[in-house]
Amino acid sequence: MTSPRRVSHSQFLGYLDKLRDGQPVNEPHFLRGAEQFDLDISELGAERVFVKGNLCRYLGCNPEVLQAWQRKLAEPHVSPRVNGASRGHSHGAQVSGAMLTVRNRHQRHPQVILVEGHRMQFPGLPARYAVIVENLENFLELDATLQLLPACGLPEAWQDADILFGSGNSVTNQLLTRVFQCYHEVGCLFDPDPGGVRMFDTLFQRADMPALRFLAPEDIEERLRGACNRITSQDRQGLAIYMQRTPPVARIAGLIRQHGRHLEQETYLIPATPASKDAS
Repeated sequence: MTSPRRVSHSQFLGYLDKLRDGQPVNEPHFLRGAEQFDLDISELGAERVFVKGNLCRYLGCNPEVLQAWQRKLAEPHVSPRVNGASRGHSHGAQVSGAMLTVRNRHQRHPQVILVEGHRMQFPGLPARYAVIVENLENFLELDATLQLLPACGLPEAWQDADILFGSGNSVTNQLLTRVFQCYHEVGCLFDPDPGGVRMFDTLFQRADMPALRFLAPEDIEERLRGACNRITSQDRQGLAIYMQRTPPVARIAGLIRQHGRHLEQETYLIPATPASKDAS
């Protein structure tokens, strides 16, 4: 069974205009809209008069209540997302703020970095370096993630880095640029797949970002050879573009294209198989 169609902001304001002018309204739609916008019909103090079909008149509506409802619906909310929700399509509107979760080896309990409009709230002083992870498991496995960094070519100083978590594409939110600007250099521990390369490219194309590194362990080619997930022809074309315009991902994008396979970031938590030693 499908859900009843939502009543739009403008449609319900039209109903209020009709009530003010004594014209009939489509009552099922009007009542649905009133419930949707959390309005109490009894406040109108009106007499309901049936016309025909679904049409009814509401006579003697309290004009002050009508005006208050019109102001409430006509006044835009400070957040486009809330405005969108009131119209039944919030997913098409930008959220008013953004957040990342942060932890490091000195502050192991996760804390929140919050960006609201022009304000940014940091739980403490940022470290010199940051590592962004897009998968929660890598963020939770703090020690394993830190142990991986030397295999990604990072020196000892990166062991003090802030580990930042934002789920999937949320880390590319433009509002978070101000957070990344607090760091001298940022490492991106993204999935070695077309999506991870695309996310890095999104950040790299911003002129006001600090130095960025796409992080992958030194044995990434061996890992890709054994991967199960295969790329599509469309993925292959996109990777070729990123190889040309985004130098830090040229190697990983080339390897993904060469082997036709990709990985998920969580596989980095699986220890690499040590090379067998010759018997003495």
